[in-house]
Order: sequence, then structure tokens, then C-alpha cells
Amino acid sequence: MVELISPPDPRALLPALLACLPTAFVSPRPPPVLLPLLSPILRQRIQILTSVSTSSSESWLRLLCWDTIKAERLQAIVDEATFEPHPVSGEIELPTEIPVTYKRIDDETLRAQVLLPEYRLTVIYLWCPDDEQGGGRGWRVAELLPRELPADDESSWAPSIGEANDQAKEKLLADALDDRIDGPAVDDGPAAEDDHEDEDDDYWAQYDATPGNKTPAVRAGSSTFQPSGLSEASYFSQYSDVQPAMDNHDPEEEQPEVGPSSLNGDMLANLLRRQVNGLNGDSARTNGYSAGEVPSDAAAQALSHPRPASTSSSNSDAVARLEQEAASQSTYEVGVKQHIGTSIKSLFRLAKATGMSRGEFQGLVQTELELLDVMDMDD
Repeated sequence: MVELISPPDPRALLPALLACLPTAFVSPRPPPVLLPLLSPILRQRIQILTSVSTSSSESWLRLLCWDTIKAERLQAIVDEATFEPHPVSGEIELPTEIPVTYKRIDDETLRAQVLLPEYRLTVIYLWCPDDEQGGGRGWRVAELLPRELPADDESSWAPSIGEANDQAKEKLLADALDDRIDGPAVDDGPAAEDDHEDEDDDYWAQYDATPGNKTPAVRAGSSTFQPSGLSEASYFSQYSDVQPAMDNHDPEEEQPEVGPSSLNGDMLANLLRRQVNGLNGDSARTNGYSAGEVPSDAAAQALSHPRPASTSSSNSDAVARLEQEAASQSTYEVGVKQHIGTSIKSLFRLAKATGMSRGEFQGLVQTELELLDVMDMDD
């Protein structure tokens, strides 16, 4: 549904605005009757900036103009102007003819320009279809500008709303044509298509002369390389070994780093081997006999009833054997303890790799230890 917009009536809109301008020199805040006359964004600008202003010398009149330099000139013009109300009506007298022009910015933005040469002012109005604070739909002041000389953009304003809409459509069409002309060139037929194919061939041919662990960089003017003596399957199978240079880090190829361990990998095996072969370096024995020894009744009797050569040598041999057994037992205990510690560390690293927290791992180990106590009680 097309919205019907009525032209602004300057004689109904301007008197209230012009009457508020002289109050800017006697009050740091705008009069309440001014705010409904402004557009929502300009109204919010004045409300916020005047509420946080700490200087009483700063006039809210400058806030009606968005340009700083023009705002200073606006305040000087209003200071020099005289807004005399009519003695009968009490309203400010306006000139007989007040020109109004229009400009369509987009589908939702329509502006009207009201010229006041006698006061050297230009009022820009904005059509607001929904403005509850301003009293509903209507024209609101978007900006107040000083007017000393004719503006440079007078030609962009139209004398009616319909012509403003037509100008906006023509401008939109002209901009689209300019973008099409200034944009990328359009393909001119088979010749342009062949050029694109040559460029593609130059690019993909770089992979044929590139090692499998690198990705070729784009080089301008590279020559076309055609593989010879290769079937289509063999040609494309080469790309399965290509590791892109930008993706040389493959998480699947990572091996978890082994942490520090207090036990060598073959320590426990060496201890068991020493126990079997003997701690004093004796050769391995089979059923109590040394290698190469022929069993006999005398040898068997000597093994079953060994007799020491003397009491002193027997005591010394017993002490030496006890010391060896104590040292061996101590070594076994150290090795077993170290093996248990290393196993616990390995299990913790395995649990951590699967996402288990330290607390969960400790709870699991504690549960297993408690189950061992229950098993001991059952035995």
C-alpha cells in the first residue's frame, strides 16, 4: 500500500520553531514545546547532550545543526535576527512566498527543504510516519542551517514529492549502470573462455612439478605442463601424497611424548635373569647340576647332604649367602616398587588422554585399593 504524504505547511510549522530560537540565549535547556517539533534522532541528541552539559554558556541552538562550523554561524545569525510577533495574532510574521523543495533519500526517507531568505535560515524537515512522542505521523525538523548564499546542491532538490521520487529512481538506475561499466569486464565469447582455461591449466600444472610434501605457490606466467606416459588414474593418484604447506601439522601423526620414568625397560627382566643364573656369576644349572656335569650317586649324595670343609668356612659362607640374599631381596623390592610407580604413571597418562580428570583417576585407584582390602578379608 502506497503511503499518501501531504506536503508540509510552512505557515503551520515555522512559527512555533522560530518562537523557540530566541530562548536559546536565556536558558541552557530548550523549551519543552520545541522537542515535539524535532525528528526523533535530533530530539534524542538535544536531550542527551543538554542533560550532560556542565557549561551554562553552551547554547542548545548549536545542536540543531550537525556541522560544527555551520552551527557556529547559525548561532551568530539567530543572535542578529529579530523575531517580532504580529501585534494582532501574536505570531511571528512570515514572508508571503515560502519555497519548499523535496529530496527522496531512499524508500523510507523523504526530506523537505523550507527556505527563509529574510531570516537567512534553511529548515530541513523529515517525514516521520510513526512518531508517538511528536504527536503521530507528520513533518519534523531534521536540521536547521544558516543560509547566506545559494547552496551548491540546489539541483538535487525537486519542486514536488512526485518529481523527487522520479529523481531518486533515475539516480538509482544511473548508479547501477555506472557500477556495471566500472565493474569487472564481461566475457567476450570463446576467446575469453579459452584464456580462462589456459590460466587454469597453468595453475594446476604446478602440482606436477612439486614435491609431495609441499604446495606450489602461484607464479605469474608459468608454462603449461602436460603429463606424458601416465594414465588418468596414475596422474590423479599423485595428489594423494601431497601434504599442503599450510597444513603440515597432522595431529594424527603425533605420538604422545613418554614422560620421565624411574625404571629402565629391561631392569625387571635383568633381575629375574640374575635370579635364575645365580648372583655370583655361576653358570646355569639344571636340577642342581652344572652344565656338562655327569650325574652320579656320589654327586647326588653330596648335593643332598652337603658338608662344609670347616666350621669357620661354613659360617663365613652362610653369612655371605645371607648378605647376598638380603641384597637381592632389597633389589627386588626396589625394582617392584619402581615398576608399580611406573605403571601408575602410565595409567594416569592413559586416563588423561581419554579425558579423565585427576580426581576421577584418584577415585578409581582408591576404589580398587578398597576392593583389595575386601579380598584380603575374604581370604
